[in-house]
Amino acid sequence: MAFPVCLLGFLRRTYTKNGESEMCAHKAHMHIQAHCLCDFYLTWYAGRVGASKADGSWQPRESSNGVCGCVQDHIFHHMLDAFHGLSKVFFCDAHAAAVLSCSLRLHELMKHGVTLLGDLMTPRRPIMSSPAPYFFVVEDASVSRVAEDWMAKVLYRDAHIFALGCTPHRRLQQLVRARIAPRAMRLKEIMLDFAATEVPVFHLSMQNRFPQLLSPLSPPN
Repeated sequence: MAFPVCLLGFLRRTYTKNGESEMCAHKAHMHIQAHCLCDFYLTWYAGRVGASKADGSWQPRESSNGVCGCVQDHIFHHMLDAFHGLSKVFFCDAHAAAVLSCSLRLHELMKHGVTLLGDLMTPRRPIMSSPAPYFFVVEDASVSRVAEDWMAKVLYRDAHIFALGCTPHRRLQQLVRARIAPRAMRLKEIMLDFAATEVPVFHLSMQNRFPQLLSPLSPPN
């Protein structure tokens, strides 16, 4: 157990030292994901080890449901429970849907007020009484689709934009110039671009990424 903790500590220090200057560069993005993994893993590890009593002794804690449980808590706190609404229509692209489906079930979404889970890329009818959270990878197609939603008329009560990963400045400006801007209550980056496939297992869902993840950042030109 000591080796993973040391490794994750090294990743955290690497991000803190080198990641800020190249936030949106590809390698910096990988280190940000590693930084988030540190937080999830250490939260899970602290729950498994136990809590210190006043007399210095230790008592076991209840299971935190592993990394998957930490991911669920992060999604609930920073996304689904971040705004109020009796019914929420939730739109995501294919990549964001894969991130959600590996850690959440439909009944858990419903428990947190989600009444409709839709594909971002498909046409849909307006629901004026409902807030509309968007969860997507910040790419040209997804950003353009979100902007088109609000181009002709107001479809929903308000919009809550959750970006999967870093938001490039030019994509942010594209959203600011769109008609969605006055209705957007928040825009938040969610660093969960990985798949927690099982309770005790962390899986990057990417092949041959560990050498790239652990390699030092290239010096800026």
